[in-house]
Amino acid sequence: MLATLKALQDDEELGISPVQQGCIDTLEQGYNFLNFLNDEQYVYVASPHVASSIGQHFRHLLDMFLALSNDTPVIDYNLRRRGHKVETSRQVAMAELLAFIKWLTSKTLKDLQSPVTIWTEVSVIDTQTCEMTSTLERELTFAALHANHHFAMSKVTISLLDGHLNGVGDDFGFAPATLTYLKGQ
Repeated sequence: MLATLKALQDDEELGISPVQQGCIDTLEQGYNFLNFLNDEQYVYVASPHVASSIGQHFRHLLDMFLALSNDTPVIDYNLRRRGHKVETSRQVAMAELLAFIKWLTSKTLKDLQSPVTIWTEVSVIDTQTCEMTSTLERELTFAALHANHHFAMSKVTISLLDGHLNGVGDDFGFAPATLTYLKGQ
C-alpha cells in the first residue's frame, strides 16, 4: 500500500507541499517502526522510565491527526480516544497511519492555507480551554513535530525492553531541525 501512496505523492498534478511531504515522511517513519515491532513490544510499558506503552503514544499522536482530518474549521485537540483499540493493536495503528497519509495527499494548497480555529487545554493546574486561530498547514506542522516526540519516547521503550534497535532508522524520533544540525556536525 505504501508503494501505491508513494505513486500518488509523485503525481505532479497533486502538488504535494513541503508540509504535506514532511507529514507523510513522518507518518511513514511511524508505519515502518510499527512494522518492525511485535505485538508484545507495542503494548509493553517500560515502567518506571516511561509511563505509557508505545501503543498509547501512537494513539495520542494519531488523535492529533484525527482532529486535523475531520475536515471542519474547528480543530479540538481535547478530544482523545483513551482506551481505544489503537492502543493495543499495531494493525489498527498502521491502518490509521496509511489513512492519514492518503488524506494528506488529497489536500490542496488552498486547503492547507485555510484558517482554522483551535481548541486546546492550556493549564496543568486548572481546566482552561483556549480558542485560537491558525491554519491547517501550521497545525499539520505541529502534529508532525509532535509525532517525533512520541517516536522518541517509543524508541526509549524499545531500547529499555530489548536493548537494541535493529531495523529502526537512525533518524527515527528526531525533529527535522535536529537532523539538519546533526548532518552539519
